Amino acid sequence: MSDLEQIGELTQFFQSSEQAHFARSWTVDDVERLRNPGPTEEYPLSNRQARKLRKALDSNSRNGSTSFTYGAADPIMAHEMGEAGFDTLYVSGANATLADVPTFDCGGDLADYTYDTLPRKVKQLVQNQLHWARVDKVRTHIGNLKGSKKGIDRLVPIIADGDSGHGNSTATMKMVKLFLDAGVAAIHLDDLLSGEKNFSAGSLTHVVVPVSEHIRRLSAAKLQLDICGSHVVLVGRTDSESASRITSTIDARDRPFILGRTNVDIPSLNQFLQGSKTTGVSRLQEEGEWELQAYLKTLDEAVKGSCTPDEFKEWTSKSVNLNVSDALLLATKMNMSVIWDAEGCRNERGWYRYNGGIEAAISRSIAYAAHSDMVWSCAPGYKRDSVVRYEKEVHRAVPGKWLGYNWSFGDFSKDTDDNIAKLVRDVGSLGYVWQFNPQAGFYAQGIAMHDFAKAVYKDHMVPYVRSIQDGEKKEVSVIDWYEEAGDLVDYMTDIVSLNP
Repeated sequence: MSDLEQIGELTQFFQSSEQAHFARSWTVDDVERLRNPGPTEEYPLSNRQARKLRKALDSNSRNGSTSFTYGAADPIMAHEMGEAGFDTLYVSGANATLADVPTFDCGGDLADYTYDTLPRKVKQLVQNQLHWARVDKVRTHIGNLKGSKKGIDRLVPIIADGDSGHGNSTATMKMVKLFLDAGVAAIHLDDLLSGEKNFSAGSLTHVVVPVSEHIRRLSAAKLQLDICGSHVVLVGRTDSESASRITSTIDARDRPFILGRTNVDIPSLNQFLQGSKTTGVSRLQEEGEWELQAYLKTLDEAVKGSCTPDEFKEWTSKSVNLNVSDALLLATKMNMSVIWDAEGCRNERGWYRYNGGIEAAISRSIAYAAHSDMVWSCAPGYKRDSVVRYEKEVHRAVPGKWLGYNWSFGDFSKDTDDNIAKLVRDVGSLGYVWQFNPQAGFYAQGIAMHDFAKAVYKDHMVPYVRSIQDGEKKEVSVIDWYEEAGDLVDYMTDIVSLNP
């Protein structure tokens, strides 16, 4: 294929309905120079899965329906989910950190594993899917496929956790290539500072990076997808709904959510905490004491309180697209006596104070929309008002944008089963095309093993025999895996054994 032919193919790719909405800082010529010689599509399996996923999400968007799934922690779980009828699977970083860390010392959900960890999990699941697709073909041919297994699509598209991109732009691009090679259908990237998730309180709550930095992450992933001619769905995730810290104040889009102290007669937070040995809740309480004295406000709030309405209107007009430093300098030049200090709110790790919440999540998701196929705010708990508002505001700014929703947190113990059963359908009807519970399968597996282990310890073979009998009645595939997979192996060895 000549360079002109490749550029022609890439131009068609860029202009396709799946790709035309992306904001790119590169051209078709740039991509052509960066890609390998040969066809535009480098990873056909991943591309087929991505197109299948796009078809499902597009249908959900048009029909007001939704796809719901949970994290598939291993091939057996993924296999049973496919047979149950799920149209997507999820591969979770939280699950990986509990079971797939390369060093085998599993821990908290900090994405502190190598960037090939999740791609390897996807590859394991996809290869298992392909295996059972071959088993079905052979068993259909020899007449052994059970009626209940006919027509099952083994290749259920997988949406995978790309964490924060695992490093700089080139690291993110290499991780994306590994995902494509594995057969992934979608990848999500979050705007967290990698390795600083919330497991305690106070200064250890969620820390986000500036909007511009996360757009660079999404752009790095998208560039790699373009280089490989891939239609993999890119999901822009924000954790700003539960964030209280940000690494930098450089981006003007973060200005409405960056807090500064208006009382500079007290020590800075860093000075206040000097010598403190508190952690967790105690640290949160200690910081809270300081904040009560600091009178935290956004810069815009501080300026508004220090000038006339006309002056504030003028300043607001002139400070559009200015970050907090430049906007504060503008106020000084306009002879406003503004007392506002973001530097004094920095903790010992250097992070600035951030006013996270649904407003921040909406703002960031709108900013990420042009750089992703789907946007999703990681919800710290189910609040229907927030769900409704997020959808309304994002779709007002970006009509038809695919939205995702996670059911990771929340206490539903006091709800009735009927009310709980309606939750996913209700959220789907609001315009969320994909929903998931990352660790539902992991927890269910653990609970099942807890009960089984205790029963076998007490009654030895009885629970095993009864569980096998129950599995046979329900036609659980894993019960017959030896026979079913054996048909595939026998078919291969029989062919090899035939005389030519």
